[in-house]
Amino acid sequence: MYRTILVPLDGSAFGERALPMATALARAMNAQLILVSAASATAFPGMDATEAQVQAVAEAQAYLLALATGLSGQGLNIDVAVPYGPAAESILLEVDLRHVDLLVMCTHGRSGLGRWIYGSVAEEVLARSPVPVLLVRHSGEVATLGPEREQASLLVPLDGSAFAETALPHAVALARTFGGSILLLRTVEESMPARRYPSMAIMQEASEEERRAAKSYLDGVAERLRQEGVAVHTMVLKGWAADVIAYRGAALGPRLIVMATHGRTGVARWLLGSVAQEVIRRSPLPVLLVRPAETADPVSS
Repeated sequence: MYRTILVPLDGSAFGERALPMATALARAMNAQLILVSAASATAFPGMDATEAQVQAVAEAQAYLLALATGLSGQGLNIDVAVPYGPAAESILLEVDLRHVDLLVMCTHGRSGLGRWIYGSVAEEVLARSPVPVLLVRHSGEVATLGPEREQASLLVPLDGSAFAETALPHAVALARTFGGSILLLRTVEESMPARRYPSMAIMQEASEEERRAAKSYLDGVAERLRQEGVAVHTMVLKGWAADVIAYRGAALGPRLIVMATHGRTGVARWLLGSVAQEVIRRSPLPVLLVRPAETADPVSS
């Protein structure tokens, strides 16, 4: 599924935390790995602006080439790119020019002269990227996927919508590649407004009916995926979606959360856009975010 994987870097150890995950994917999928560092420079009064720009590009290129040399020794197909300009814009242009299939980046980097803050860059890239973005946490255990099943278990939150299910092909491809399993998770609200029901018993019955419907839906999706040769489990949990996914879901042992960025709203549903943002902020796990084609923005030229 992923033939070209791009990793934005800013020269910091934070940014490089994306490399183990990216290299594991590139190796398993025989994909090309492109390392990108957006160069920028500030010319102080009296300084030659051109000289500052050339130096910034040279430093970024030397940094990437050093990383690429080490990774090439591991049998990986590596290329580097040093566009000059704003980080997010440069990354998105490289995605377009190089026909990238997947972006892997850390959620935070370092700031300062000639550097960029990964938080804001990641947010802008995610908002505009036409391809999936895999966000790796800037702290905690270094994230990667491995050949053992427990090293490649995937958590896929669903809300019953076609939008949310656009994450499934990506989860299936990863599970097949690494021999992993998929846990389908659906949440139901912890409680419902009592004024909608004439009695507590009726409210509880309505809640139980929703749980049964959620379980039936997940079982149907799971059966389809099992027919494709993937190991699938299902779980329905009560609670607010972002909390359940980020905390309780993560505690079940998955190595990666795979989810769409938009779903549907309504009674006992959740808008995956806002849920995804909260999951990114709260979950200790890396998150692969897939934007449905209908909502992806084209890359500016």
